[in-house]
Order: sequence, then C-alpha cells, then structure tokens
Amino acid sequence: MENINVKDNLMQRASKIICNYRMISKRDSLLVGVSGGPDSVVLLYLLMELKDKYNLQLYIVHLNHMLRGNESEEDARYVKRLAKKLKLPAFIGNKDVNKFAKVNKLSLEEAARIQRYDFYEQIADKLNIRKIALGHTADDNAETVIMRLLRGAGETGLTGIYPVRHIGNLKVIRPLLNIYRVEIEAFLKEKKISVRTDSSNVDSKFLRNKVRLNLIPLLEKSYNQNVKQVLINTADILREENEYLEEIAEKFYSESIRKTVLGKSNENIQLDISKIRSYPLAIQRRVIRYGIKELTGSLRQITYLHCNEVLKLLKGNLAYGQIDLPNGLVVERMRRELVIRRGKAQNIRSIIYPVKIPGETIISELGVKLVCTIYIKKSNIKLSRHGQQYQEYLDYGKIKEPVFIRSRKNGDTFQPLGMIGKKKIKDFLIDQKIPQPEKNRVLLLTDKIGIIWIVGFRISDKFKVTEKTKQVLKVRFLKIKK
Repeated sequence: MENINVKDNLMQRASKIICNYRMISKRDSLLVGVSGGPDSVVLLYLLMELKDKYNLQLYIVHLNHMLRGNESEEDARYVKRLAKKLKLPAFIGNKDVNKFAKVNKLSLEEAARIQRYDFYEQIADKLNIRKIALGHTADDNAETVIMRLLRGAGETGLTGIYPVRHIGNLKVIRPLLNIYRVEIEAFLKEKKISVRTDSSNVDSKFLRNKVRLNLIPLLEKSYNQNVKQVLINTADILREENEYLEEIAEKFYSESIRKTVLGKSNENIQLDISKIRSYPLAIQRRVIRYGIKELTGSLRQITYLHCNEVLKLLKGNLAYGQIDLPNGLVVERMRRELVIRRGKAQNIRSIIYPVKIPGETIISELGVKLVCTIYIKKSNIKLSRHGQQYQEYLDYGKIKEPVFIRSRKNGDTFQPLGMIGKKKIKDFLIDQKIPQPEKNRVLLLTDKIGIIWIVGFRISDKFKVTEKTKQVLKVRFLKIKK
C-alpha cells in the first residue's frame, strides 16, 4: 500500500458504500457501536470525518458483556476516554451475558448479540434515534457465509451480512462492509491510533475464531488466495436473487392469508393450506418463514429443519397436528388451515375407535379413514408398500378381534418387525429420532392381545405375512374427501 494515503482510500470506499445504499442523510442522528476494537474505532474516526459534511449528531454506545473480568472493564474505560477525546456523548451499559445465556439456554455468542441489540434499542428509544452504525468488515462477511454454510443454512442465510438492515426498531448500517481487516490495521498504524484487543478473539471454542484463524487461511493457502472475495461475491448474488424471491413470496403470502390477529393475547396468523401447497417448494418455505416473521418480527433460531417440519405437517395425511418452534411459537394444522400462534403445542385428545374389518373406520377429528380389506393369500396380491407410509399388509389369521385404532399410552410395548423381543413404543420412537410433537400424534392399531402397527412406522413382527399366511389384511389410511 505504498504511496497510497490509507485514510483517503478508506474514506473513498466507505463513502461509496454509504452512497450506494443511502446509509446516511443530512442532519442524521446516529448511534455508533464502539467495542474499543480496531473495526469499531476506525468506523468512529471515519464517521467523524463525515460529521460536518452531513451535519451528523453522533452518539457512542458500548455494552460491557462482563465476560472477561477486568479486561471488559478496561474496554469500557477506553471507550469513555475516546468519547471524551472526540467530544462525543457516550452511553455505556453492563449486562451479565453469561447468566443470560444459561437461563435462556443460549450460546454465549447468541446471548451477547441479543443483549447488545436490546441495549442499543434502549438507548435509541431514550434519544429518539432510529439508526445505528456498526463496524462489520468484508472479513466478517466472508466468515459469516462460511459459518452459516457449515451450520446448514439455506439461500437466505448464505446472503451474508446486509449493508443495511432493520433489526427491531433500528436501521442498522455497516459502512465498512467493503473494507478488509488488513486495511483497518493499516489505517490505525498510519494514524498511530491505539485500540483494545479482545483476548476471546483467539479462543478456539468459538466457531468464528476457528473459521478466521484456521479454515480461511487454509483455503487461501491451498485453494484460492482470493477466497474471501469469492465468498462475498457469492453472497451478493444470492442476496439479489433472494430479495427477488422474497418479493414473490410476499405476494403469495398475502394471497394465502385467511385471517390475521396481531397485538392481542391470542395473536395468530391463519393460512390456506391448499394455496400454500399449490406453490413451488421454494416459495412454500418462504411463505412459512414470512408468516413467522410477521408474527414475531424475527426469524432468529428458525432453521431449515424447523421449516421442513412445517412442510411435513402441510403434506401429511393427518388433518390435525402441531409443532413447537423456538421463541414460544406453535404451528398448528387444523384441516385446511395452517395456524401460526404463540404458546405451546398441546397433545391431541386421546382417541380410540373400534375398527371395522372389512370396511371403513372414520376418524373424524383427524380427517382420515382407515380402510381394511381381506384377501385370500393364493390370489397373488402384490404386497408392495413402496412409497406408501400409511399402508400395510398383515396376517389376518393372527389377529384377535376386536381391533381398535387408538392413541399411544405410557408403557405400550411391541415386537418391531425384524427384531427379537419386545421394545417400548417410547424407546422405538426415540431410536427413529421422531420429534416430541410428532410422538404425541402417533396412532396405534391394536387387537385383543397387543399392538399390531405403529401407524406410519412399523408393524409388529408377530403379524407379518409369511408362507403360512392364508388370509391377508390390507390396512391403509386415506384422507376424507371434502
């Protein structure tokens, strides 16, 4: 970087991203998140350079996370001194992040982020300010894309860090997002500015540090020295495409709404299942996420797996079901409606129906019927159930009537097909990695002696069709046509 004025170079680059994304307007009042580390300190100095041009009112905010003892206290004292030097007001708070993480069963990173933004919003409300500048850099963006990829994020997660984003009541701007850490360090060296060093930045228990210190250097050395820029370019492309798909999803979401109740104790959103199912899968997933965000204002902790569980609920044969989601949410299927609401999932009421053999048994509250058909074995019926999760063939001669379809009970056991000895239904479902909400909806086909079939999963070995079988009972669940 010889013969180049580092400060002017950074100013030009920061000014470019500020203009491209309209981050700052004339006479803006702006919070500036300052940790005391290199990135946030350089951000503050650059904004000071723009202060007169835009007639800005700057306010420093700093949260002591109380995670590093005296080191954290010294960070806060550093920020106070810096604010005094630059003649800026500073708001410094303290939050016991470790305690908050344990109480709420969160990672330290997630807990710190929640506490930090809560603090920012408190100060913003106090000063009636709606904009905050944060010092995320191009390196942070590249690291974030890799972290989210490793955690299994979809397209939305792989869009990286947004230059401008609304979080809660705050508009978050990131003027350093096109500037690399090496440039930050060069600026500090040129201006002879001392900053604080966070010792936790080299703690390998944090995923970001592993990515920053180990994975990215390996990729740069062994695969592509420009891997950071490649990741950022990919995130930019995905962000542009994601924004387009989100616009489409918003339109489809509006079309699928049946009822919205917000701002009340029973707030919920009701969506038309038949309409959602008619959309492409990529749009279905976005409609679900849009509904969750509409209700809560955030998609924090909502993962790809959570959306998949909701999609299974949409596509399943049962007309009623519930799924617990993070942040105190429940997604509930009620026949033709998908309801997103606050609360906890409740078990469906215990059911028991006598089964007609042969014939049809209507289970009205689930919107399904059980159809039983008897065949003579020598009729050469095809016993394949490929792709038919809710269909089975049984040795009718081994069934002792009466037969019932019922909810599971504590202590229920059976002999799974292909196994020797009995197993608790509870343990079988745990082995199958069935989520708790789905366990609560499991139905059993039983006879006078015991369990014949865990519906949708496995029959008892006792009732399998063999060479000695004389009569075959075909059982299948079907939706009731409206």
